[in-house]
Amino acid sequence: MVANKHGGDLDGNANDELAEPEEHYSAFLASLEHSSTRSSFLSSAAKMAAVVGVGSGVGGALARAAGASASSSGLPNNAPISATGAPNSKAQGNYASRAQKIGVIEVGFSPFFTQIFQVPMANYLKHYNIPWSLTFGNENGSIPTGNQLYNQYVAANYGMLVLSTGDEMTAWQSTVDKSVAQGVVFINHSTQAVTGATQNTLFSHKQGGIDMGKAAIAWAHKNHITAPVVALLGNLADPQGSKRTHWAWLTIKQAFPNATLAGSANAYATAADGATAASNLLAAHPNINMMISFDTIAGVGALSSCHNAGKNDRNQFFLGCVDAEDATLKMIADSNSVMQANFGSFFAYSGIMMIADGMAAHAGKAIYPTRLIYGLTLTTPEEAKSFDTIAYDPLNPKYAYIYKQAFHYLNTPTKTGQVPPGQ
Repeated sequence: MVANKHGGDLDGNANDELAEPEEHYSAFLASLEHSSTRSSFLSSAAKMAAVVGVGSGVGGALARAAGASASSSGLPNNAPISATGAPNSKAQGNYASRAQKIGVIEVGFSPFFTQIFQVPMANYLKHYNIPWSLTFGNENGSIPTGNQLYNQYVAANYGMLVLSTGDEMTAWQSTVDKSVAQGVVFINHSTQAVTGATQNTLFSHKQGGIDMGKAAIAWAHKNHITAPVVALLGNLADPQGSKRTHWAWLTIKQAFPNATLAGSANAYATAADGATAASNLLAAHPNINMMISFDTIAGVGALSSCHNAGKNDRNQFFLGCVDAEDATLKMIADSNSVMQANFGSFFAYSGIMMIADGMAAHAGKAIYPTRLIYGLTLTTPEEAKSFDTIAYDPLNPKYAYIYKQAFHYLNTPTKTGQVPPGQ
């Protein structure tokens, strides 16, 4: 039987560990639909008492989400620590022999990663006076560069390493195996899981793509567009990440049999990639009226090319991104841009959970080996404003319910290539 958030048995069956979360994701979405609008989920007043109790704060929420107390890890009692005690899991390696240093490798430095990881993770350590250092490395979209950074951190005796990239994770397998064997706590926050990670965090790329496709469909119906001409900016080499744009297109095509796929381009790591890809596609197909981007990193770059191509009428052109950041959310909130939809996940909260779980593992506590990240489509000014307020304020006790509602722990490991159910 698969464990729930609060602990349970581990059956060791790698083939069925993702059976339960599909129900949890459906319940998560249903809870939004049962409200007057999805943005009611983003109302702290509506959820606080029901989910974590007024006054329980961030620490209480993380402890409840993980089923363990803050003090069990040896960290300060007031720290939002999710020592995720899965009773039958075993800590890997001799973690305590390594230094209290965290290295985070990002696919590329950008405002998106600054907002979701760099600022909130540093604030978390500072706010609770946690004596761990924090270093960020730029993979710059290159697996050899990422591996070099990773090995440098291992050699420098870092105790915890976090990877957030769109790479094909088989290329990382040997590196991960060697570092975990040397006592590194490895938290993988990438588009794919990798076998042997201390913890994998998984995002439903398929669901994000489907929801973005639905947002594009709603826009088309509203503006009486019956034959969309679609362009995709994706992470095409990644069998998981590519699902964001692939499923967006399949969803659009199902609703509009006359829809045309003008073209796809590999663009996700930099704004420059997005700008170039969008410019080339629009030059070759000036009748494009829908563009779906893998993320806001490429999406922001694409937006400039859309403007240069004269795509400025939000009733005639739709740009949507299967991610969210402050700049794009403000565009949606202001209703003055062709940037009209984001798929938002609470990654800043996820960043804090990675550190908290990693510190627990370093202290010798068992942590859940898999965590799912949920998200929701943001298309209205109300939704964008609410999400923008909450998403980047993960230490605010008012929003502590996010730690329980927007994530789900699993008590079984995830292997390279495994995905959430039906994904």
